[in-house]
Amino acid sequence: MRTGDIVDGRYQLEDAQGSGSGGIVWAAFDRKLKRTVALKKPHTVASQADRLRFRREAEIAAQVHHPNAISVYDTVDDDECWLVMEYSPAQSLDRVLATRGPLPADRVSRIGAQIAAALAALHAQRIVHRDIKPGNILVDEQDFAKLTDFGISIWHAVTRTSDGTFTGTPAYAAPEVAAGQPATEASDMFSLGATLFAAVEGTPPFGTGEPDDVLTRVRQGDVLPMRHAGPLAPLLSRLLSTEPGQRPTADEARQLLHGIAGDVVGPAPPARAATSSVPHWRRRRYQAIAVVVVGVAAGAAVLLPSGPPLPEPSNFSTPGTDLIGDERTVDPCALLDRKALERLGPAKLDPTYGNFNRCDVLINTGGRESVDLEVQIVTRTAADIQGKPLDVIVERPADSDECDRSMVLDEKYAIRITANMPNPSADLCVIADTGVLMVKDVVVKQRGRLPRRAAPLPADSLAQVDACRLLDNTALAELPAIDPKTAIPDFGDWACKWYSPTTPTQVHLRYDQHAAKEAISGQKIQLGHHTAYVRLDIDSGTSCTVHVRHQPANEQWRSAIDLMVLTVKGDRPGKEYCTAATNLSAAAAAKLPR
Repeated sequence: MRTGDIVDGRYQLEDAQGSGSGGIVWAAFDRKLKRTVALKKPHTVASQADRLRFRREAEIAAQVHHPNAISVYDTVDDDECWLVMEYSPAQSLDRVLATRGPLPADRVSRIGAQIAAALAALHAQRIVHRDIKPGNILVDEQDFAKLTDFGISIWHAVTRTSDGTFTGTPAYAAPEVAAGQPATEASDMFSLGATLFAAVEGTPPFGTGEPDDVLTRVRQGDVLPMRHAGPLAPLLSRLLSTEPGQRPTADEARQLLHGIAGDVVGPAPPARAATSSVPHWRRRRYQAIAVVVVGVAAGAAVLLPSGPPLPEPSNFSTPGTDLIGDERTVDPCALLDRKALERLGPAKLDPTYGNFNRCDVLINTGGRESVDLEVQIVTRTAADIQGKPLDVIVERPADSDECDRSMVLDEKYAIRITANMPNPSADLCVIADTGVLMVKDVVVKQRGRLPRRAAPLPADSLAQVDACRLLDNTALAELPAIDPKTAIPDFGDWACKWYSPTTPTQVHLRYDQHAAKEAISGQKIQLGHHTAYVRLDIDSGTSCTVHVRHQPANEQWRSAIDLMVLTVKGDRPGKEYCTAATNLSAAAAAKLPR
């Protein structure tokens, strides 16, 4: 194969990235989805059995979606077998070590915690990696790490020993695997320990040399002394235990490495679902389940039986007690790192894509549309979010165009992280979970208050208006089923919801920002001094929404205008709510400052 060759009529080879005993990896351009991918081809596929195993194991690998694991997109299985994977320009850890030598313990812990998080996701799917080693870990300049080559045994070098067939890399193999037993989750943890040992000490725990000699030392458990591991030494000793049952699980290792590294480096594992006392008609579709993100397969959450809570590392820092302070001065855009998101594709930050509590980064992953990674700071009461600080809630695994997460801040606040894209060509949950890691990193490091806005919100903006005060008892009498006492304000007083105690009817009033040069969809009407637009909700079919343009008397031109948005929703066809929505919008608009 040569640069410029086309694989499967779709993938144009660009650069050979490397070749090992298992196969060769190319960077290639996907001409259909307009993105760069990685193609890997084994040197040979010896038999039909090899081909069948390739297909099956590629299917298994494709089930794993996690920010710290390279995604498997597809296979090509014609005259030659190719694996189509996520492309990463990062270097493998073995190359980093060859160039720079051993790494400090805190840096090794930071990398290791991310790989342990990826392993927790694999193990939650009952997938065993079987070949954890520095060559299968990619690390970029910011120490963002990804695990690759999981589950594809035909890529692995095969060494024949007196104990039978061994699949893996001798220097990083567990003793029981070197003795001929099947690989398990516990053997993955041993290999992780051996990898971290090599990263901090500069050599694998059993030294180097001929494969048979190394395997003999592995089976005997002859680990070299640790001289540079420092705070990592106790954990490495546990990971390198000759007894599989004495090794920590992937999540236990993640937490301990997290503590040594001193920062947030990976999502946590699943926990038992929480219950809610909120009436079913007040819960969003796919209401929040109190599970922590593990990067599960699109469309399905993985719930594991809960046991005794794992201990927090002694130096783990929970958020400060006053993270928010003045709600109207918090900068939601400070929660996302646009430059770091550039690894996913060209990224543009937009602080005026919705309400004032929201910030978006638009990421071009190679398709016609960009992925919208959105963060919103919300109150837990308004969003009905359960859990304890730093819990990450899976609100909705990926459906056709959206993947939702929420992270609890404290007793009052939470942050919603959403990735959405029409007809997605990217894995939305991987991007949402990447956003979760960024948000959690800011929250934990901040410790006091979240970053403030560089400039205050304009004095003539709707950001200065309490949304709940725009509808009084007289106005809400338009919908007798609504109880005015149910008013629930959201963050910054920039949204308010009213409910019926006996029916699914609800009123939601919120603010929005809209590009000044873009048209507003809906039927144009006039509400006193305000221009408004009425439209039915096509998705649910049971709501009607009115967008009211805010027009202050001395308004200065800005790239985005403010809108007051009012929705009436229930269990009847949306058109039946449009009269009430219009009358309520007129009452609220009359109270807007001019």
